Amino acid sequence: MLRLVWSTERTSTDLADRTGMSRPAASQHLRVLRHAELVDVRVDGNRRWYRADHARVARIRTLVESFWDDRIDALAAEAQAEADRRA
Repeated sequence: MLRLVWSTERTSTDLADRTGMSRPAASQHLRVLRHAELVDVRVDGNRRWYRADHARVARIRTLVESFWDDRIDALAAEAQAEADRRA
């Protein structure tokens, strides 16, 4: 669903139709994305338009990548230590 609102605004009805979800299920999913601050919402009359919050997603990506960087660095150090022990 996040991919569908990445480059354009969409309504919950449109998102439900595109994903094959029921409207209540799509609304619940969007509520989770809003709560996580991954989407922005613009109210226009009785419609809500959703769009991905690129800045927030970028911050989360950086955080997640930092977890991997630490793990990869630890794995590389362990591999080097093992190679040194065998040499």
